Amino acid sequence: MKTFNLSNGISRYWWLPLIAGLVCIGLGVWTICTPAEALPLLADVFAICLVVAGVLDCSFGIATSRFNSQWGWNLAIGILDLIAGIWMLTLPEPTITVVFMYIVGIWILIAAINSICASLALTAYSPVMLVWVLLLLIATAFMAIWFLSTPLIGGVAVWLWIAISFICYGVYRVTEAFHIKSVTTRK
Repeated sequence: MKTFNLSNGISRYWWLPLIAGLVCIGLGVWTICTPAEALPLLADVFAICLVVAGVLDCSFGIATSRFNSQWGWNLAIGILDLIAGIWMLTLPEPTITVVFMYIVGIWILIAAINSICASLALTAYSPVMLVWVLLLLIATAFMAIWFLSTPLIGGVAVWLWIAISFICYGVYRVTEAFHIKSVTTRK
């Protein structure tokens, strides 16, 4: 019987969360540089990014199903991303802007909670990562809750809240990717 471990299993797919993280960081930086008037365009870009992230998360979950007992969470988040992204792309422009603000907040909150669970599982291989990763994810969850509780306050500040949340989550996914790449099982 062939034995699988993280060093020859899940770590081969480290680049999938890296891509998702870089997409989120790029979207966050782009959001900071985009004026508040571009919110409908940002909603469309976000919907497309959700579809791409959904495909990547589903791919990561399926590709690592033989090696990772937590693979179902990646698949579930990927499916939710796909459903939300495709649904948003079908909405008319005036509606997508309002829906976008709430979808972003909910999506970031769910992604942060999912990522906290994933990072706790990875701490068995590197407890040092726990503090850094949990701080990023708590910041992400805090920004999402703040955004959901007051999405229309401040007008222009909405895009800044979104940008900071994306960047925090993207940095987490990049950190997670390199952590997965370096993981080897202990004998």
